[in-house]
Formats: sequence, C-alpha cells, structure tokens
Amino acid sequence: MRALVLGLALALAACGASLPPLEAPASHYALVIVSLDGMRHDYPVRGDAPAFARMAREGAMADRLIPPFPSQTFPGHATLATGVSAQRHGIVNNRFKDRVKGAFNYGEEASWYDAMPLWVHATRSGVRTHVFHWVGSKGPWQGTSPALAPAFDKGIDDDDKVDAILGWLRGKTPPGLVMSYFFGCDKAGHRDGPDAASVRDCVVETDARIGRLLDGMAALPYPHTLVVVSDHGMTKALGSINLYRPFETLDFGVEIVPSGPIAHVFVAPKNRAATLAFAATLPHVTAWAQEDVPAELAYRHPTRTGDVVLQAEQGWHFSARSDIADGNHGHDPWAPDMGAIFYAWGAGIEPGARVQTPRAVDVVPTACRLLGIPIPEGLDGRPLDEILRGVRR
Repeated sequence: MRALVLGLALALAACGASLPPLEAPASHYALVIVSLDGMRHDYPVRGDAPAFARMAREGAMADRLIPPFPSQTFPGHATLATGVSAQRHGIVNNRFKDRVKGAFNYGEEASWYDAMPLWVHATRSGVRTHVFHWVGSKGPWQGTSPALAPAFDKGIDDDDKVDAILGWLRGKTPPGLVMSYFFGCDKAGHRDGPDAASVRDCVVETDARIGRLLDGMAALPYPHTLVVVSDHGMTKALGSINLYRPFETLDFGVEIVPSGPIAHVFVAPKNRAATLAFAATLPHVTAWAQEDVPAELAYRHPTRTGDVVLQAEQGWHFSARSDIADGNHGHDPWAPDMGAIFYAWGAGIEPGARVQTPRAVDVVPTACRLLGIPIPEGLDGRPLDEILRGVRR
C-alpha cells in the first residue's frame, strides 16, 4: 500500500473516498479530463494498450492532437485549460521573462494566466470543480478558485491520482469537472528516446491506470465522460546548442532566456538589428524579430516574447550542457512527432467516432458542450461536434 502524503490523505478523507458509491441526483454529471505528459499520439496504438483501445472502440479518438507553439509542457497545458494560444494566455514556455512581472520558472500560480482557465469558467457557471496538479492551478484566478486543488507534490504519483479521482467521484459531493495532470511517459521519452523499451513499458503501465479509471467510472450511478489528452509528443534528440558562448563574443550585452528549443533574447533597441543578424549565423537556428514571428505560430505576446526569438531545428535544443537526452520536444506543433493524444469516452460521445488533427485549443469548447455551459467568447478553438452525441449545441 503506497504511503500518501498528508495533504492527499486529508483531501481524500474530506471527499469520502473510502465510502461506497452513493445515489447521486439523477441530474448529476461528471466530466474528467486527464492529461498525460509527453504521450505521443502513436504510443497507445503501437503497443499493448487495451484501455486506450477500449476508449477508441466505445468512444472517440483523434489521429493526433495538435499542440500550441511551442510544444512544451507549460504552454500546452495552459492552452488545454484556456482554449487560446500562448500569445493570449501568456504561458509562452516552461521558463520565460515578463518585462513587468519578472522571471517565470515552472510557476504554478494561476495569476500568470492572461486568459480564463476552464476550472474558473466552470466554477462561475455553477459546476463543482476539482483540479489536481494542472499547470497554473495554484491560487485564485481573478478571485475565483476551484472547490478543491491539492498543492503540487512530486511524491504523489499517477496511481495516487487515480485513487483520488475515483474517491471524489464516489464521494458525498462529487465534482462535475475534474482536471488532472499525470506525469505520463515524458521522463522516459526524454531519458531514453521515443522508441525505447522503457517508453513502451511506461505506456503499458499508463494504460493500466486508465483502465482502472475507466472501470471505476463505469460503476458510477450517474452519467460521466472521460477525456484523455496529452500536451505534446516526443522526437529523437540530435544535439544541444550553447547560446551563451557565441553571444559572449558580441561587444554589447544581451539577456538570453532559453527553454527547450526556444530562446528569448532581450536587448537594447539600438542593438537589436545586430543581435538578429548575429543569431541568423548560428547553425541549426532560426531567428526572428518579435514582430516578425510568423503569425500562424500565435507567439507575439507583448511583454513576454523577446526582442529576438530563436528556434532550434527539430531534434536540437538550447542548453549550456554538452550531454543531451535522447528525446526532446517543443518544435513545430504540426510536425508528426509533436502530435499529442486525444481520446473521449462516456456520456455524450459518439461510439467509434474519429476526428482528424483537432487542436489543443478545441478541448475547452468541447468540454463546455459536454458540461452544458456556455462556451466563452473569443476562444481560438471550436467544439468537436462531430464526436458528440445528444449534447446541447
């Protein structure tokens, strides 16, 4: 029996996790959204994954889900939570600098979001919401917090989260929306590469967790839907680029904030042209002035995009270390290796439905359809009506 940290134990006890299923009101409905970090779109279909196969057979799946740019963990989860691109929600990378607020380094505070997350919209719409370790779920967003949001703790593993979610759903006051981040197979993919045996083993283990969640939800006495997504895919690493050493040769100072294959360079206006010209000479690097970042990348945040933005070629990333991992991500969202997963199962989902290359921005409007709440105006995505059945449109 795994030892749970005190905070999780208290949360489960408060929600009646040890109780048998109760007779919930006939009108109750629950939507569970689980994100699996680093689960590439083809991982479940190329290995032994009966739970994912069940979700595809009895529900819906996508060939691959297109993440936002950059295809990194924090921007990806922020887009999955808000339905807008990085230039609008403001989480432009795992690490970045805001010209006003300062440095962001894997921050958890909701106040960094420039756009409303789904758990806030659902709460304000009268839906009881529990959020488990989703990026940016710490603290209120413009005065609104979910009903329950356990503090992030690396000691809580993915099996613990399955236990907690099922406990909440079986409790006296079950939530109407659950959003939970799982560690998934990101670590194995980075360490050993996307084709490694350790990744295949991780997929099998993850599938078993999803199967346990499916079985537990199937026993609930009220309608329910499970959506399983991921934030990005994974590709084979080719090398690392040390940006600090070449930029030290310039006769003026720059500030470099790298994270994965994206780097933001902050420089005085008089030196920007020279910085851009110098960056363009670096091997395996594409450089843009802030205003010239391609519009289709939706990456021109007014205070968080650098004066110059650098992008490494696929397989390369920025690091001062010479040793590299065997896998990385953060590249062009439309590159097949960056594709994420999308599965949906349960009430409101058309059995056997398939959707071609939906985008991460489509998850929030689809979730709103399933929850029966209004879709916020101005989102970048659309509801995936082609996989829905019997829900309000």
